[in-house]
Amino acid sequence: MEDEAARETIAELLRAREEERALRLEAEGLAEALLLFTEPGTFAETLARVVEVIAQRLGAAAGLVIAFAEGADGEVIAATDPELSVTAWQRGPAFSRALAGRPVVSFDVTQLAEWQRQPEAVLKRYGSALHAPLQAGGLQALVVLAHPARAFFSARHVSLVRRILPAAAQALARASAEEELARARELAHEREITEKLTLIEHQRAAIRALSMPILQVWSRILCVPVIGFVDEERCADLMEKLLVAVKATRARAVIIDVTGLDRMEASALALFLRVATAVRLLGSACVLAGIGPEVARGLAQEGEAWRAIVTYRRLQDALRQLLPSSPR
Repeated sequence: MEDEAARETIAELLRAREEERALRLEAEGLAEALLLFTEPGTFAETLARVVEVIAQRLGAAAGLVIAFAEGADGEVIAATDPELSVTAWQRGPAFSRALAGRPVVSFDVTQLAEWQRQPEAVLKRYGSALHAPLQAGGLQALVVLAHPARAFFSARHVSLVRRILPAAAQALARASAEEELARARELAHEREITEKLTLIEHQRAAIRALSMPILQVWSRILCVPVIGFVDEERCADLMEKLLVAVKATRARAVIIDVTGLDRMEASALALFLRVATAVRLLGSACVLAGIGPEVARGLAQEGEAWRAIVTYRRLQDALRQLLPSSPR
């Protein structure tokens, strides 16, 4: 009798040791899973990591996450098995219970209405499944774990998945919040850039208006002082405004004063020639005053086209020739 009692005691100790070892391994696996959930990544990356880690820790052959919108069928948003990633799921009694907060174990997936709608290849591949709720922010979903064997999942699996899912939900909520923050920062940056570009454009328009004003210096004589740097855009803007002013004032002469001009692009030179030609077509004379070395060099390179344009070294020289009271 004493030997029998000793054997039972030893057996109890061995069982306790095995249970302690199993619990220790389970705790270590859970800690490792929680550590993996803290790794940085996008929401999609974190979701894929969550379903893969949970499937590994529970010994499942495959895992997937099915998201449910209000009044809509389920949509697979993550799966470890590519064949499961293209499946369609409808909400049935088992899914409704699981979404309400209670994990549902199916010892034989062919007995569930939700699984019965799946392709034959999927039903042949998996025998049992565990369905557990996953909620993170606005996400309402199910984590579905599948195994080829029937009656694979037990109460231990349910307990373990209940311990893992809160940490998974926190990781997903954090990833979602970080993505929202990144999008908000990006939108703010885009708005800032747009506002700066708008401000720059307004400043450029103001500069164009200030640097090339159209002045009526005498009856039917207009003068356009050009300051700074002239490009094709500014020259085209000058032509549009100048032709309107010539017509409105019935000007007989226009003086384009380039005394304050630093340099001129070749395309702008050609446009100035077009401005002068357009002014002459309206019946007005067009002369250039204040020709400096850089501008003169550019005009010389244009060749014969500038021979028809009268130029003056100084603005007063042009005025002396154009004013009616000036001696000739």
